Amino acid sequence: MTTSVIQTNKAVLSKADPNNIADVFRKMDLGNMMEVKEYDTGVITATAAVTIPGGALAVLSARVVASGTAASLGTYMVGDSAVTPLLPPGGASVAVGIASAQGITAPAAGATTSGTITTITFPNTVTRVVIRYLSAPAVLMTDEFTP
Repeated sequence: MTTSVIQTNKAVLSKADPNNIADVFRKMDLGNMMEVKEYDTGVITATAAVTIPGGALAVLSARVVASGTAASLGTYMVGDSAVTPLLPPGGASVAVGIASAQGITAPAAGATTSGTITTITFPNTVTRVVIRYLSAPAVLMTDEFTP
C-alpha cells in the first residue's frame, strides 16, 4: 500500500524548493500582498464594525476620522478577537485606542493562527475610517499545494 503525503502551501514555502516556490508565490499573489493598501470608507452610516475589502494579513493602522462621538477619533491598534475595544485615552492624537479584529482569533498557548482579518470592531460607532493594511494571501497556507 502506497500513501502519499499531502503538502500544504506553508510546507512548500518552508522547504524553499526552487522548483515549487514560484508557484506558491503566484498563488498567494505575493506582489499584491507586498503593497501597503489604504482603505478609506468614506462617509458611512454609523457602525462599530468595519469590513476590510478582501481581508488583511496585518493591519498597520486604523484611524477614525469621523464619528458621532468625539472621543472615538484617533488611531487604533488592532488586536485579535479576544481584546476589548478601548477609546484612545486622552482623546484623538494623544494616545492609541484598541480595536478588535474578527476573522482571526486568539490562539491557544503554543498554537499558531493563519486567519485573515476581515472586520475591525471599534469601541463606539464610527462614520469614516482610514485603514492601512497588507492584503491576505489569495490562498490559505493550510490549503493543499498543487503546482
